[in-house]
Amino acid sequence: MDGVIVDSERYFPVLEREWFSSLIGKYNHSVRVSPGQTWKWTEKDEANITGRSASDIYLVLKEQYGLKIAQNLFLKQYDEIAKDVYENKCELTRNFLNVADNLREKNLKIALVSSSPYSWIEMMLKRFGIRDKFDVVISADELNGKGKPSPAIYLHSAKILNLNPENCIVIEDSKNGIASAKNANMFCIGFRNGINENQDLSKADKVIYDLSEILSMDIF
Repeated sequence: MDGVIVDSERYFPVLEREWFSSLIGKYNHSVRVSPGQTWKWTEKDEANITGRSASDIYLVLKEQYGLKIAQNLFLKQYDEIAKDVYENKCELTRNFLNVADNLREKNLKIALVSSSPYSWIEMMLKRFGIRDKFDVVISADELNGKGKPSPAIYLHSAKILNLNPENCIVIEDSKNGIASAKNANMFCIGFRNGINENQDLSKADKVIYDLSEILSMDIF
């Protein structure tokens, strides 16, 4: 969903940067910053969490950054940020509708597979009215929040679609997402969407810069 179907990754880093910096405070990996200075969330930090579920992000922040806030409060605040992004800020990625309609005409099964919770996915689907573009919609909620880079969510998706993993093609915009797809033994297209230059897409089988490039590929 994020970064492929909608351009939400354009907004999450901006909102997360200030929020995570305030939550983590003056400590980063137990290293204290100079007196009078406040530690700041960086692009490297952002790349580390992109593609992960909200629950996994909480665990990363707790284990690697010493986050102190309770998980239920963290997730509640995250929901408020997501609501603003999906209901007010983000837009559909250029050429998504054309590509989705074209692939459906080829009788291909299409799944929306996201580390985001169902509540976030539903916000996006309702706003843009695109639920009918997908045969199935799958969230990390089905796996108790276990999202990417684990291959579990893609293996689960293949099972629901009644497909062998090697017959599935994944479109991903993050390092964690690509790792998830490849660990599931799926062909993976890395998508350079203009806002993910901090992501390492080198493990993808192919990299594209516009979703419409998919239509000229001979893998479908």
